[in-house]
Amino acid sequence: MSAASITNSKLGDIVDLLATVRSLNEAVFMASGYITDGDQKDAIQTVADEINNKLLVVRDRLYEVREELK
Repeated sequence: MSAASITNSKLGDIVDLLATVRSLNEAVFMASGYITDGDQKDAIQTVADEINNKLLVVRDRLYEVREELK
């Protein structure tokens, strides 16, 4: 197995982990819907949205790196 192939495989693992973290973050967002205090609920949902946005940026950068390795 070549170094590029191993690196590509590891990048795939990272992308999979990011997807898992995004799912966990979505669970936090959904669970916050049960919070009755509107300010607290909004704060948690805003943070969860920002976490999701940052995870998507990381995922996109990983895809760019994978393409550059081809």
